[in-house]
Amino acid sequence: MSDRDYRGLGDIIVTARPFDEYVAMFDLTEADLLAGPVLDCPAGASGFAGGARALGADVTAVDPEYADPHDDLMRRARRDTEAGNRYVRENAHAYAAWTFFRDEDDHLARRMGALDVFDADRRAHPDRYVAGALPNLPFDDGAFRLVVSSHLMFVYPDHFGYADHLRYAQELARVATHEVRMFPLVDTTTVRWPDLPRLMDDLAASGVACEVRRVGYEFIKNGDEMLVLRPG
Repeated sequence: MSDRDYRGLGDIIVTARPFDEYVAMFDLTEADLLAGPVLDCPAGASGFAGGARALGADVTAVDPEYADPHDDLMRRARRDTEAGNRYVRENAHAYAAWTFFRDEDDHLARRMGALDVFDADRRAHPDRYVAGALPNLPFDDGAFRLVVSSHLMFVYPDHFGYADHLRYAQELARVATHEVRMFPLVDTTTVRWPDLPRLMDDLAASGVACEVRRVGYEFIKNGDEMLVLRPG
């Protein structure tokens, strides 16, 4: 399948989201962050771990791209961040009112700022950035109190089928003791993932409680909800 066959953004990109965007997307409080170990999966080149660590949180980031040399990853992340910003500019109809970012220039500046935070924090704490990929994370059962997972599942339906989504969700629940929060529930064309009810039923049958929770953040239209999993 070529890029032309993918809906919306196309290929999966390495994103660089700032800490405050994570807080808004996942409706996080300082208490959430300080209550126990937190996992960001997949973390990409975000500034979340660095920002949370500055508050005193115990955060681990995991992503398959961490297997690459850091400088190579930084080059790709910059390129992908610029590509994501171009997509926003070219598809303004898909985006909600500019309430979190002021405009397209602010979007790019804050994403690039997050990339700088990621760069500095990974160089300072390389052991907290672990190379790993769903559905086989290199962590023990219940290793983290809270897991956050942004912009992978539900966002790239042409890359992952239903079975992938179920395995990935089960793996995230395996390494969590309290909650898994997954955001958003729409793809880059603003379409909600149609198999969400089936996924929630299958997870519930395996002992994982699920709920859809609205958050006070919307950038792409219809993207103001997260799926919350509570392992049994």
